[in-house]
Amino acid sequence: MKKLMIAISACLALLAGMAQAHGPSRLKSEQSVLLNASPEEVWAVIGSFSDMTWLPSVTSITATGAEKGATRVRVLDNGVSINEELLKIDPAKFAISTRLTEDNLDYIKATNYALHITIKDEGGKARVELKSAFYRAFPQNDPPADLNDDASTAAVEALGQQMVDALLVRFGAAG
Repeated sequence: MKKLMIAISACLALLAGMAQAHGPSRLKSEQSVLLNASPEEVWAVIGSFSDMTWLPSVTSITATGAEKGATRVRVLDNGVSINEELLKIDPAKFAISTRLTEDNLDYIKATNYALHITIKDEGGKARVELKSAFYRAFPQNDPPADLNDDASTAAVEALGQQMVDALLVRFGAAG
């Protein structure tokens, strides 16, 4: 009986150690805004993988195409370059999904960042939904405060808010 208890204790200790060794979990963020424009009007602005003039910080884009697997490089007004891939585009559903192909902590303090944007019709107005999935910026255990889950989530939410703000400036809020 004593040997059985020792064996059980050893297994529990091993499982506890494995739980602590687990890396970061996938994090998510969701934001939405109701715009004073039709879904078609908003899609005409944000539905192009090779055009992000609606986002004020973008100074140039070089894209390889507009189909799944296409890539683009966005250059921002602060000189930072963002490399992205088009994961999915569905004009009929007003949906576009992209992901960073290289982590860039100067752009966003998160890793494996992906963004899915959809536009839905709400009484003739466009509801834009931004859904982000990512990992914290520091992949190992015990991250520093500026690279932990909370800091990465705050950075992703701030980026999403910049997009929302740019759309509000362009189309106005539905009221």
